[in-house]
Amino acid sequence: MGTNEKKVVQNWLAAVRGDSEGVGDAFTRYFHPDATWTLIGSTPISGTYKGLESIQNDFLGANFRGEEREGPSVQGLSQEYGIKPLEVEDVLSLEDGRVVVFCRSDGMGRNGVPYKNQYCWIVTVRDDKIAAMLEFCDTALIEQAQFDKMIVPRVPPPPSTNTDPPHFPRSWSTRRRGGEREEENLFHENR
Repeated sequence: MGTNEKKVVQNWLAAVRGDSEGVGDAFTRYFHPDATWTLIGSTPISGTYKGLESIQNDFLGANFRGEEREGPSVQGLSQEYGIKPLEVEDVLSLEDGRVVVFCRSDGMGRNGVPYKNQYCWIVTVRDDKIAAMLEFCDTALIEQAQFDKMIVPRVPPPPSTNTDPPHFPRSWSTRRRGGEREEENLFHENR
């Protein structure tokens, strides 16, 4: 079990690494019309998309349609930069027939933030077509590159100017010795 499912996924991966017309055809050819794609997390595009049309338009297409969103006009991925072919690292068959894909993308947000994400896709194949995708990736990067949100600083903070030595507060622990409770001072206050 898993050999045929793995081949279906590998064929789809090979097809989506082609030109933009080939990508659309690859979804039509290798996905069930009632397939689902779930992106974990709490980003504005996280959730489950049901049906091939919703996957293509509401999920994948939404990655580029930043101008239709509320908020900054620099949302979405840059169509000028495009998405470079996926770098597939590994494709593994599971005992239950599902297939796991590890891959990387290379894109650019309209705001100039590089979109080089890493993915783990858990793929379910039914009747020689992809029936479900469960996607795990760096959702903070989605927020930064596609929604122009600063989740973590993009530049390192300036060095601290505090020259005082660190102060560790007094800490106590308790332990049992022969049925009695004994307190022990673990740290000494800095003086």
